[in-house]
Amino acid sequence: MKKDHKDNKSKSIEEILNEGFLKENDINAAFILASFRSSAPDLEQKRREVLRQLKGKDKQETARKRGQMIMLDKYQPPNIPPVATLAHLIGECSRPYSKQLTETDLKDNQIRLSLNKNHVGKSFIPLLKEHEDVNKGIQVITYDPEGKEYPMKFVFWTSKMYVLTTSGWKRFYKDHALKESDIVTVWMFRHRHTHNLCFAITWRRSPTAPSVVRIQEKATSSQY
Repeated sequence: MKKDHKDNKSKSIEEILNEGFLKENDINAAFILASFRSSAPDLEQKRREVLRQLKGKDKQETARKRGQMIMLDKYQPPNIPPVATLAHLIGECSRPYSKQLTETDLKDNQIRLSLNKNHVGKSFIPLLKEHEDVNKGIQVITYDPEGKEYPMKFVFWTSKMYVLTTSGWKRFYKDHALKESDIVTVWMFRHRHTHNLCFAITWRRSPTAPSVVRIQEKATSSQY
């Protein structure tokens, strides 16, 4: 039987919190009604806690869906960047890291590519030398698939996340017309000759992107 939001007025907080269709408005309504019945001092604190849990679940669901889109792609990046001009210049290299671009990655007023903190800690940080301080920022050269160079900074941003930043990242995503939901793969490596820290970034369209669907449809129709 389909549940009706109109019944919320007569339900207790506990009953509403157990409903499958629970939304933020339902939670607020439940606690407003409860405030008329009780003067418990921790009522507002409990409401905020429940809302935090709800928003946390929403974020987890969004992350899960993004992860599924990357899995749908079934692309396995190589261990070293597939950049022909770097073939004999790549020394020690990290494991590849793939992510789906978000809106904030492509904002002109932020110009930063966020990187997964766990992956950076396990795969990127071990490549650093003693004098390289990621908290202060490390100047790096980032290569695109054609070997074009983009100066960037690798830094632990506001003590929360690792990023590649400066105008070099902005030029990179502008030059290659990157869009939200595109999937980028990032490698960090040591240049064999200069021993400087470098990055390489490749990208591909999301398997759910309209452009990919149109290309697939065109390829299918051409077979007939």
